[in-house]
Amino acid sequence: MLFQPEQLIELSHPLLADKECFPYHPYPAGYTSSKRWYIETLCMMCSHIGTHIEVPYHKDEHGQDCKDWPLDKLVGEAIVINVLGKQPKEAITLEDVKKYEGHIHEGDFIFLYTGYDRTFHTDDWQPYPHIAQDALAWMLSFKPKAIGTDASGIELPGIDTQELPGEPNHVACFSNGTAIIESLTNLGAIENCRSTVFVLIPMAEQMDAFPARIIAIKDL
Repeated sequence: MLFQPEQLIELSHPLLADKECFPYHPYPAGYTSSKRWYIETLCMMCSHIGTHIEVPYHKDEHGQDCKDWPLDKLVGEAIVINVLGKQPKEAITLEDVKKYEGHIHEGDFIFLYTGYDRTFHTDDWQPYPHIAQDALAWMLSFKPKAIGTDASGIELPGIDTQELPGEPNHVACFSNGTAIIESLTNLGAIENCRSTVFVLIPMAEQMDAFPARIIAIKDL
């Protein structure tokens, strides 16, 4: 596959030591001297730092973890849905997403462009616009590989029902075989086109989520 450097779009935030919204603490260890630098880094981190993907093990002890999440669900085409202008705790509605009917293909990555990546690494990283349940159900009908957002989450605020206890949007996605990607960035760079996206994570056992290097290859 041949491509130009300008086709490569970074969709991930950098991880900054001691500045993440969840714990991330790298500890250099090893041998150093005035003449030689050689370290190995120990790291204590939360699985939800930075731009990250969440998989079913997050809500189901028998669900697939990052080790077992299928490779074919980490690569695919992406469609960006523009929902700029939403206020914190405002719903992304069925009307908002159905504007893209005819543009979403089965098995796409569906990314919600809220503009809230501007609040990352600030005190205003929450609250965020959430996805209304009927809007989510409509998007999930396309069997997407992942639902992603450049905000810090997709979840309904304060919703807990008997049928979907705790984080119902997460449960709906995972029950559909769809991952969740939070805290994307640069979605405006791949709006109005179809891009090939790679979600790069290790095959990590017993991990419900993992920080991801997410790269888009944009058509010119």
